[in-house]
Amino acid sequence: MLKQHRSLPHLLRRLYHLVMGVSCFSLYAWVLNREQALLLLLVGGGFLIGLDILRLKVPWFKKQVLKHFSNVMRRNELLAITGNSFYIIGIFAVVLFFTKPVALLSILYLALGDPIAAFVGTQYGKTKLWGRKSLEGAFANFVVSLIATAWFLLGYMGFSGRDALVGAVIGGLVSTLAELCPVPVDDNLSVPILSALGLSLASLLVV
Repeated sequence: MLKQHRSLPHLLRRLYHLVMGVSCFSLYAWVLNREQALLLLLVGGGFLIGLDILRLKVPWFKKQVLKHFSNVMRRNELLAITGNSFYIIGIFAVVLFFTKPVALLSILYLALGDPIAAFVGTQYGKTKLWGRKSLEGAFANFVVSLIATAWFLLGYMGFSGRDALVGAVIGGLVSTLAELCPVPVDDNLSVPILSALGLSLASLLVV
């Protein structure tokens, strides 16, 4: 039986997603080009998604997965594919359809902003917005995403301080709104795609 409920702070799950997201960001930022990244996500990610589907079809395999990974799974994932599969699909989509800077920032928001929003919202969220979303979690997301965007624009893209500051504020807002958006899709899929769409739109408006 799964040990945790969706409303509890899944620290191991958040840590796993953070490490996975930062690893994907680092590989795409400094090691792989777009074609190589897509190939890796298609082969490696496809393999993991295949295992996720296999778990739903083969009882003995499902038993082994629950035995070893129940501490990072949600109860609603017992009879459905896990957030990990949506995580892979979300990253694949932004790498496939968006420019590299937009894709990289969207991956950062998925790796950093979304988990910190969930953690702070669960632990300290007092002012509810809707569902499980809270003002405290949204603010934490904004601050972390703003800092991550500023670092990315200054250190990776070589922006000036003023442009990086403007971009950081926009990035923080985009990440926060993407995480708050009440779409009936797993956050691991909706956050990177909505973030990429928001960043692309913002880049058109500020040019």
